[in-house]
Amino acid sequence: MAFRQVKDLLEWIHDFHARLSDQYTTLADQQPDERMKMALVFLADRERRMRDAMARYLEDAEEGLLTTWLIDHQNFAHPSLLERVPLCAGCHDVHDILANVMTAHQLLKDMYLLRAELAEMPEEAELFQQLATHQDAEARLQSRDIARLEIY
Repeated sequence: MAFRQVKDLLEWIHDFHARLSDQYTTLADQQPDERMKMALVFLADRERRMRDAMARYLEDAEEGLLTTWLIDHQNFAHPSLLERVPLCAGCHDVHDILANVMTAHQLLKDMYLLRAELAEMPEEAELFQQLATHQDAEARLQSRDIARLEIY
């Protein structure tokens, strides 16, 4: 599926966070190590929060921005992005989980920065720049909280 409008991409991002949350929940349920289980439950919750925030944005955003056409829609093929984030099946400790999480954050941030660069409207560029900034903040928060978990 090619994203044709901003709305299509934002709906995909919503689904991306939902799928990551489901992946982390499944892994947490299978995890015998209590620290790893706690880290995965925490990550699943954070992904649900990002999913819910995107859902609220989609409900409240200006229709003109949501229906903005992406200039490179026929060549923009990010639906396989989630498949590039490993399930962390080989994770042996919390550091492995954190490395996996940072991969997902970096992929999304790179996509947002690309969209900001390719934007034709200032509002579109601002949206994707803000999403990149929020992704950075979320990565720092998750990194910090998982590091705290390692300490205790």
